Amino acid sequence: MRHAVIAVFAVFILAVLSAPAQPRTCRWPELSTDPQNLNFAEGSVGAAPIGWHLGPEWLMQPPHQPAYEARIAPANQCHGSHQCATVRSLQSDPRIPLSFLFQQFDVSQYRGRTLTYRAYVRVDPGSTARLLVHVHRKDCSTGFRDDMGNRPIKSSDWAAYEIRVPIIAMDAFQIEFGVQLIGQGAAWIDGMSMEFVPVQ
Repeated sequence: MRHAVIAVFAVFILAVLSAPAQPRTCRWPELSTDPQNLNFAEGSVGAAPIGWHLGPEWLMQPPHQPAYEARIAPANQCHGSHQCATVRSLQSDPRIPLSFLFQQFDVSQYRGRTLTYRAYVRVDPGSTARLLVHVHRKDCSTGFRDDMGNRPIKSSDWAAYEIRVPIIAMDAFQIEFGVQLIGQGAAWIDGMSMEFVPVQ
């Protein structure tokens, strides 16, 4: 009896391993075709920046108190712009110690190009920020990721930073970009730009 059970189990495992892989399906939200409000000119000082999201999303849901906030900052806090954006921590010990001010859009029209994502960033003394870009493919896999893990932003002076993104996958579909604040403190972002050129 024992040998029969083992034989049946072995046949089942072989059937699973030999079955053709099923294509992964992915449900994408409705995406805009271009980035929105890069200069944070839309919206009022003190309000959340229009067209942008603050994640991880679950940090903002009850019963937990918000751990971070994103607001439009006035000209005297910016790098030459009329308005910019700031992300700041609201708790001394947040449950998940990072936040991501981001947006996403359909990148299929830019396949075969290289994106240069630039922005001016500064942080509170002792704080850490990073620019971040993800490019996802139709099946939800990640074709490109750079979160500046080896070159974090720690300066309280305004400086320009950039990420170069080759969009080479023929099924590249969605791009996600923005700025992360790691832990406590605050970060400001201004002078943002996105330039697409043909891959050389």
